[in-house]
Amino acid sequence: MNRVGTGLTWARGRARVAARRVRKLPKRTRHRYRAGRMRWTAIRKLIKKEREWDAPLRLRRPRWWLKGFLSRSAVLYDLGHNDPAEYVSDLQRVYRTKRMVHERLQDVINNKLTTHLLLGTMDIRSAELLGVYWRRAVHRFPGEERVELPEYLDRLRVAQQVFFKVLSGAEGKNIFAVKRLSEHRWTVNGEEKDLDQVIEVFYAQNRPLIVEEGLEQHPKQSALYPHAVNTIRALTMIDINDDHRPFIAMAVQRIGTDRSQPADNWSRGGLSAQVDLDTGQLGRATRLPERDTVEWFDSHPDTGAPITGVEVPYWAEIRDLVLHSARVLSFMEYIGWDIVVTPEGPVVLEANINTGMNVLQAHQPLFADRRARAYYAERGVTTDLASEPPAVEIDEPI
Repeated sequence: MNRVGTGLTWARGRARVAARRVRKLPKRTRHRYRAGRMRWTAIRKLIKKEREWDAPLRLRRPRWWLKGFLSRSAVLYDLGHNDPAEYVSDLQRVYRTKRMVHERLQDVINNKLTTHLLLGTMDIRSAELLGVYWRRAVHRFPGEERVELPEYLDRLRVAQQVFFKVLSGAEGKNIFAVKRLSEHRWTVNGEEKDLDQVIEVFYAQNRPLIVEEGLEQHPKQSALYPHAVNTIRALTMIDINDDHRPFIAMAVQRIGTDRSQPADNWSRGGLSAQVDLDTGQLGRATRLPERDTVEWFDSHPDTGAPITGVEVPYWAEIRDLVLHSARVLSFMEYIGWDIVVTPEGPVVLEANINTGMNVLQAHQPLFADRRARAYYAERGVTTDLASEPPAVEIDEPI
């Protein structure tokens, strides 16, 4: 056995010994130990995230780290002038909110394949699932056919676009938009390639991908930015004081940019504009700050297209679809819905438990809504907006 194999065997043995020792501890001590380990894991994730912000040391905000906020979030929320106790902190997001829904249910909804199957079973209008790519072939749905990748690509119609996506993951990573231009030319994420070059892209992938039919967005949505599908992100949760009925806590219009295309993802440079829940009208748009100032846009910074005051088409239908979907999946309690507005109406693109906070709270803090505040407190995210609850109070996913 080589040194790497020996090292792994030793580490696994140590882990098993440690697990046996923990099981022998009193229940309360076990809970405190597990909560402590989860908290430390969350802190390590935040340290990594802090380092990902390409900014000089002078722009860091260490005074807010102890309150659970990354430097970039502190800039975005302008915590020097706004009350940090009104915001879901980055630490609460990675340590608390990810435990509000039972982990087994999270496994279902955070997997794009099972999400597709679940939405189809529940008769919720969603993007069409074409198949699963794995081991150089596409296993087409819902039939029995297995098609080698070169043949599958050659079957695409001219001007047809499909999306290959990892089964789980966020922030628009590992999404491949494939469009056939002509008999011998395709594009992958806007880059023109021949068949052999497209094949090389996917043969290099070492994990399964789902294949979705590309959706045509409404002309008004395309006008916001034509080189990406611009989606609505709507956050639903249950009102614990009103018979656990789902409600929309906040909704934003995500808008692609030259940096984020072919996706509209906020973390990759996309824009976010708050949607008025009554009228469907957009407010000003913003994006993650590059330095120590927050930019606001009434029109698109790349195209000049108007944003502020634009009305989202089919807004009443979007609200109905989101609330219907939340009621159908009420056992999830807390879901971020990604909605595409097509010429025929809204379609659910994705559903996520681990919904981003910055893209929402860039506009207003979530704790400012009394219903959201009550839900977060009920599920252990916070019992007092000025401080974190003791680690022992949250011992198992609920």
